[in-house]
Amino acid sequence: MKIRTRPGFTLIEMLTVIAIIAMLIGMLLPAVQKARESANRASCLNNEKQLVLSMHMFHNDHNRLPHLHIMVCSPEPDLPAYPGATWAVQLLPYIEQNNLYSQWDLTLDYYKQKALARENPLKIMLCPSRRSTQTPPTLSISGDYPLDGNSTTNTPGTLGDYAVVIDRSGHVELDKT
Repeated sequence: MKIRTRPGFTLIEMLTVIAIIAMLIGMLLPAVQKARESANRASCLNNEKQLVLSMHMFHNDHNRLPHLHIMVCSPEPDLPAYPGATWAVQLLPYIEQNNLYSQWDLTLDYYKQKALARENPLKIMLCPSRRSTQTPPTLSISGDYPLDGNSTTNTPGTLGDYAVVIDRSGHVELDKT
């Protein structure tokens, strides 16, 4: 009597193939992550370049760099001025964000702005190497500009990964290196 064998793979052969595939994926994964991080760094550098170019365009239009804050005078004479729109808000028209810029009322301080204007994250302000652009704003800027330092109110704002250097007068300064 003849025993017929079915054509196919044995369990050992299948496990060997799966182990080889797993090793190849393990070797390939770091290379893919390195390429992704390299692309994120390039995107981050491009964001910085766009912000510097927008500062140059602002300077060409206003013959100065943007202020750290536009200070808003208090309605009461005894109270100090409040910080209003930041340098990033002043650059919005130069990074093709005219609609968001139109949401800002430059006569109001930062904490009195509409939530739509204050909490709108911009991809150009986030470095993809640091966090996802899909990350919602989780950091709150505390206080309604506490005049007495005791405010417990949280006024949320959006996140940003880029900062500017300012001189002693509070004017934004480009890095000269």
